[in-house]
Amino acid sequence: MRLERIGSLELVYTDVDEEWAFPEGGHVYGILNGRLEADGLRGTIHATNLARQRPDGGFTPTLRGILSTPEGSKLFFTMDGISIKDPTASPPRRVVTTGITLWSSDPRFRSWNDTYLVAETVGRAIGTSWGVSGDLYRCVSEL
Repeated sequence: MRLERIGSLELVYTDVDEEWAFPEGGHVYGILNGRLEADGLRGTIHATNLARQRPDGGFTPTLRGILSTPEGSKLFFTMDGISIKDPTASPPRRVVTTGITLWSSDPRFRSWNDTYLVAETVGRAIGTSWGVSGDLYRCVSEL
């Protein structure tokens, strides 16, 4: 398999519940808005995230949401991954890698139903909130 860069992604929290601590880690719940621009696909995103914090400080983002295209179509999507604190960064940031799946009943976007994407993003302060931005890749099978 190889990765083919096809665009960019940005998501910003519009609402975040405070962290719920547990002995084995914690959870953070939030609502995000953003944009996705890719090869033949672009639109705005509205999503929720229930991220589990592991005892080592890493998070496992689990996003579910809707991508709305300028043509009026809706694609449902999932984003699951890992968020690791960058110990050398100043100001603080996290390196966030996620796998993304999309699905739509619109014939114009059905090819995305069979596409697996990877986002390589950086989590940091964006305006007065926190979010991620970075590159979007298509996984291309070479089997």
